Amino acid sequence: MNPDTDRQRLLRMSLAGNAVFSVLSGLTFALGSSALASSFGLAPAWILVVVGIGLLGFAGGVAWLASRPTIPLAGAMTIVFGDLAWVVGTIPLVMGGALNATGNIAAGVIADIVLAFALLQYLGVRRIRRQGGAATAAVATG
Repeated sequence: MNPDTDRQRLLRMSLAGNAVFSVLSGLTFALGSSALASSFGLAPAWILVVVGIGLLGFAGGVAWLASRPTIPLAGAMTIVFGDLAWVVGTIPLVMGGALNATGNIAAGVIADIVLAFALLQYLGVRRIRRQGGAATAAVATG
């Protein structure tokens, strides 16, 4: 296997997993907005449609990034920060009483999954930076 590909494996796989999770979440939110809004105590339901469509766009960007021959580290870190923003944004949603107990649990589980992706992606970036070589040089300029 190509040494650069080995260096990028953790980052590539965590980005790909993030993209798949975002597609599944986006489709679920967009297509099941009425049922989910009712289950989560959220009104109006169109908010979930907007979030779902946004997640589908995000997923496309993450998948594109993961498919690059050499993953740009700046782009990967943008995804990490975006994931962290999602997690931080979940706190006022849950603490502010916008959701019922079921919604709070769902938001917490989703935030935990997103945080796991952020950590794995960060570790992938860190691994590439520590191991150096062609991947780091190409990523630093791309």
